[in-house]
Amino acid sequence: MPDDFDPLPRRPSTPVEQLLNWLLQPTVLLLLSCSVAAWVFVPKLGVRLPDLHNDRQYRLATSQIKITPPPHWVPHDLAEQAVRRAGLPDELSLLDPEVTRRVAAAFELNPWVKGQVRVSTSVPARMHVDLVYREPVAMVRVTQRGKAGLFPIDADGTLLPSADFAPAEIAKYPVIENVSVPPGSAAGTVWKDAGVLGAARLAVELKPFWEQFGFQSILTPTNSDRKLAWDDLSLQLSTRGGSRVIWGRPPGAKHPGELPADKKIERIKFYLRHHGPFDSSTHGPFEYDITRWTDISRKPIADRGSSQRQ
Repeated sequence: MPDDFDPLPRRPSTPVEQLLNWLLQPTVLLLLSCSVAAWVFVPKLGVRLPDLHNDRQYRLATSQIKITPPPHWVPHDLAEQAVRRAGLPDELSLLDPEVTRRVAAAFELNPWVKGQVRVSTSVPARMHVDLVYREPVAMVRVTQRGKAGLFPIDADGTLLPSADFAPAEIAKYPVIENVSVPPGSAAGTVWKDAGVLGAARLAVELKPFWEQFGFQSILTPTNSDRKLAWDDLSLQLSTRGGSRVIWGRPPGAKHPGELPADKKIERIKFYLRHHGPFDSSTHGPFEYDITRWTDISRKPIADRGSSQRQ
């Protein structure tokens, strides 16, 4: 037989044979076996697994939600209010991927809550809501058509729920006067009135000294001056005896000719230390101007002419 013998060429495989050869490969056989096993056993296994959505470790009554302890001026039932107004169910599932977002949104809608809300959960079922609360700083007296009402605000001029204040509590706050237009929006929104915004800043600045200085209310400008920005308004303070102190622009105003708020407070302290209360004189009430750079002027309110330097 010659050395260069060439065997007969092999017959090409048919498509069926190619498919069988591919299916009989070890890797393919393993994958097919796993698929068949999964198809047979997984449905039966699912029936035997517990439904964690009904497990008490993952279910929480909304009445058990814990919040940052509120200060005394915030309603004690704030959590119940937030849950009720948002329409949350009596029970929540911690497995719900939207549960923390829904609870946070419920509390963010409450007018006593300031800024964003952080909600944390743990197992067994617990939920804590971290809150920052608004603090009332003054009451705005609105007189319209012969009727007067008091509206509480915070340092930013945000309107707070009037129904949450007892009469005895209302009397503890400074009153902002000369406002004739009631707020046009609901509690939890900023009162967009320049006089209210400026007076709120002054109420915050004077909070530690309000009783000591003998003040009763903050007087905003008349409506004719309302077109000015809050930092261009001139505010006055009234005392219990009817005297007035011209404060000038609200704290935070950047006008170059305005005394800083701390300098004005020191000036008031100096006057009271050397001359006694603003209402101590038998010839009052007086108007005191503390906006001058060198001294305090005083003149009887009935006399808009000559003034005395103090």
